[in-house]
Amino acid sequence: MKVFGVYGFKNSGKTAVVTSIIRELRRRGYKVAAIKHISYSDFSIDVPGRDTDLFSKAGARSIGVISEKETSIIYKEKKNLMEMLAFFHADYLVLEGFRQALVPKVVTAKNKDELEKDFRREVFAISGLVANELTEYKGKKAISIGNVEKLVDIIEEKTFEKIPELNCKGCGLTCEEMLYSIVDGEKTINDCLTIKKDITISIDGKELPMNAFVQNIIKNSVLGMLSTLQDFKSGKIKIKIDNK
Repeated sequence: MKVFGVYGFKNSGKTAVVTSIIRELRRRGYKVAAIKHISYSDFSIDVPGRDTDLFSKAGARSIGVISEKETSIIYKEKKNLMEMLAFFHADYLVLEGFRQALVPKVVTAKNKDELEKDFRREVFAISGLVANELTEYKGKKAISIGNVEKLVDIIEEKTFEKIPELNCKGCGLTCEEMLYSIVDGEKTINDCLTIKKDITISIDGKELPMNAFVQNIIKNSVLGMLSTLQDFKSGKIKIKIDNK
């Protein structure tokens, strides 16, 4: 699943850009998911006095809701972005807001002054109202909402799977440095040794995140033991352990 963000300034056309991108990705046949970051400290999805609110006040820390049109789970705690990713299965995940997230980004602004206030290294394209007066800024193309097809062409080319943020430095870089290198075209996501996944382990269907160092220890230890067996040969190895 490719993950990218759209961040920007108030009334710069951010939400219009996000919805236009989603429509165009869907038109091209992709499955699309989205997460919006809300900065208001007192915001709540729950409605005071409703049954779900009463359940949480009684002590439930997660509340599920299933209707004919929607399914929702309300967690009465803040989840970080990496925890949220496990709930989404799509070709593209669009993040609105999330300025600090380690993902490639589109920035929206009303004018050049706003771009200069917060132009991040991981930006690969510019849109919003400022794209009506600029064609490029700091080497990144500025594309108006009316030309969303071109913007999505760049999204298809420049976005990639979420960097796992384990900072294992198996590639010689921090995850933040790797993000910048990929956006700048110096590396690709396949240079991330954790993403490469020479070994995967799942517990009850949930994959266990492992950095490159741990993967190498497990892989070399298992291969070392298996190589002593008479019928051992190279290939894809599957091991099942019942830990109950």
